[in-house]
Amino acid sequence: MAGEAISSSILLIGAAVGAAFLIAAILPAIFSAGDTFGTVAHSADEKMKTDFRIVNTFANNTAIKVWMKNVGATRVSIYDIRKSDVYYGISTSIERYSYASGGSATTKNFAYILGDTTDNGYWDIGETLEVIIVDLSIDSTDTLSFTFALPNSIRRSVTFSQPT
Repeated sequence: MAGEAISSSILLIGAAVGAAFLIAAILPAIFSAGDTFGTVAHSADEKMKTDFRIVNTFANNTAIKVWMKNVGATRVSIYDIRKSDVYYGISTSIERYSYASGGSATTKNFAYILGDTTDNGYWDIGETLEVIIVDLSIDSTDTLSFTFALPNSIRRSVTFSQPT
């Protein structure tokens, strides 16, 4: 009888230790998979809430300006604006422009101005963003193409020309 109690105790302890090892090995994998699904869901949610519209354009012989309004359900960080891509050119020659650190537009760079007077670090809902590219050579007959793409792949495009 004492032998049965000891062997039962040993089997019970072995089962508990085995279950602990199994839980320690499997739970991290389950949690990391859950984190992955959570990250994907958050990314999709951000894309659905982010939206902006191009509301006006301007071009002269040496520069373009494009005004965009945040019409989404979330505000966009200025760091996302600075990491954004601008594609500009005529139909036969489109080039990528990046943000000009220091705030001025130079060769293959763009600058931006947020529409409000308070700088809270965000492109707020309903706020207008002005993108400026200077040092261009624009012919009055050129059809210009402009695309603004945020880092989360939300993008808007417009085709326009210089007023005559």
